[in-house]
Amino acid sequence: MRIHARPVWSSFPKSIASALIPFLCLFLPSCAFRVPPKRIAPDRFNYASAITTSWEEQMLTNIVKLRYMEPPVFLDVQQIVTQYTRQASASISAANASGTLVGPSAGVSGYWADSPTITYSLMSGDKFIKSLLEPASPLSLLQLVQSGWPIDGVFAVAVRCINGIYANSGAEKARHAGDPNFYKLLKLLRELQVRNHFNIRVEIGKGAEEELFVFRNRLPDPEAQEIAKKVRELLGLNPDATEFHIAFGSLNRNDTEIAFLTRSMLDMLTETATGVDIPAAHLAENRVTKPLLGNTEGEINIQRIVHVHSSEHKPDPKDIYAAIQYRGYWFWIDDRDINSKRGMSFLMTLFTLASPGASIAPPVLTISKP
Repeated sequence: MRIHARPVWSSFPKSIASALIPFLCLFLPSCAFRVPPKRIAPDRFNYASAITTSWEEQMLTNIVKLRYMEPPVFLDVQQIVTQYTRQASASISAANASGTLVGPSAGVSGYWADSPTITYSLMSGDKFIKSLLEPASPLSLLQLVQSGWPIDGVFAVAVRCINGIYANSGAEKARHAGDPNFYKLLKLLRELQVRNHFNIRVEIGKGAEEELFVFRNRLPDPEAQEIAKKVRELLGLNPDATEFHIAFGSLNRNDTEIAFLTRSMLDMLTETATGVDIPAAHLAENRVTKPLLGNTEGEINIQRIVHVHSSEHKPDPKDIYAAIQYRGYWFWIDDRDINSKRGMSFLMTLFTLASPGASIAPPVLTISKP
């Protein structure tokens, strides 16, 4: 009997087969390789970064548009659904059609697709009214101050009047010079904030919440107490009281109440728009509102809140915090301008607090398995 000897493959084809087998396992369904869990981290952060960037650019766009007397438009990202499709096939053979051994051969083919679906919602109707037209809650503003935001910057943008003392307004619809005592008051309050000489307390009584503005007197700080005395005098408050009720309105009912007349989110954006540098050609052609002439004594410059530059050419990307192209020009916020970055963060934070009880649901990211 004659036994056929087993053909011996060369070491080179063997090495190819050995190298291909682990690689093919990436495509074969039976191999232990799962894509979705590994995609969670990059997808989550990439989408979060993209949403943040688009939100900043949308806010900047509306600030610029308001300077050009155009209505703001807000699109909310309601839902993100991304689906991955994976198809793969692989083959390894060592014989031709006639059965002759010719050495190993392999074939691999694959298909990968990422199909995101993003749902947007135009802010309109009741949601538009609550988010943009209703005045901000005084308690929401004071909570921001209590968390560390500078009180002079917050009140300069978000408060129209305190106990009958009005702020300056650069908006076209309500342009007027303010009371110098308003900005004197803000500076005094800022000094008290730095010294940690006041706080906000919320009490619940008779089925309703009651907010109190409290001046601290425990620590022996004569200078802070003198500043607090000046604040009481400017606001017409009881010189001996240390706790004052907070109310919404332009005038206080008695000398133990502090009344705040706050601005709506739309008013705040309009006031912030006065900090936009408009191209000289557009100013000359009356395409925008002219800035208010003759600032109120002691006024906090609105550009301290958000300063938007303009130029014909796009600035260096490494110097950009947020940038948009509008009417043939670039409008942008310098990444080195800490005050403007803080101001934008303030506006975006306050956007969700513009109305008492109003809440804006965050977008939902759904990742479906292949």
